[in-house]
Amino acid sequence: MKRIAFIALLATACALSAADKPASPDPLAGAFFPPDLILMTRDQIGLTQEQREAIRAGVEKTQRRSDELKQQLERETAALSALAQQDHVDDAALASQLDRLLDVERELKHLHIGLLASIKNLLTPEQRARLREVAKDGGAQFAEAMRRRLSEKVERVQALAQSWSASGRDPSAIATAMQEKVRPLLDAGKPVEAEAELDRLLEKLNQSAKQE
Repeated sequence: MKRIAFIALLATACALSAADKPASPDPLAGAFFPPDLILMTRDQIGLTQEQREAIRAGVEKTQRRSDELKQQLERETAALSALAQQDHVDDAALASQLDRLLDVERELKHLHIGLLASIKNLLTPEQRARLREVAKDGGAQFAEAMRRRLSEKVERVQALAQSWSASGRDPSAIATAMQEKVRPLLDAGKPVEAEAELDRLLEKLNQSAKQE
């Protein structure tokens, strides 16, 4: 593991930009807080362990169903396209297929908005106020905080790998975990998921050290 490469990767992965503004007014704009924002700023807003676990559980559950619906949406879209491309279009079949596609889209939107609402309800008024304050500068504060936190954890993993090597243990398993689990998440711009993998790796390494 090369420290410079990892730090450079973190700097790239954690460069967060403001979302594009929609062409028309969004009735939900500013109403909810993205889960990533909440987890990234957990120290600043005083997020409890119970809140963190509840948010992550909700995200994981929603993600599983979301993936299923996205796959279904692709199938329904393909079916709609096939009907529309026919030389003679069956109006009734096309309308029925369109309804099926819209039903999936509606469920997907309900799923995501339901998650955001449930997460918002987990937060205290003080935490919501702090989130709005942190987000005022476009997220620069929490992006920098996340970058520092990830950098520190990468350095801790590197130190443990060096300790393993110095004691005669093979550190290749650590390098493999960083390369196969952490780096892909950073490359994909998913710092929260990458931090969760780092936390799991550090916990596993610390438990291994205690058993020696």
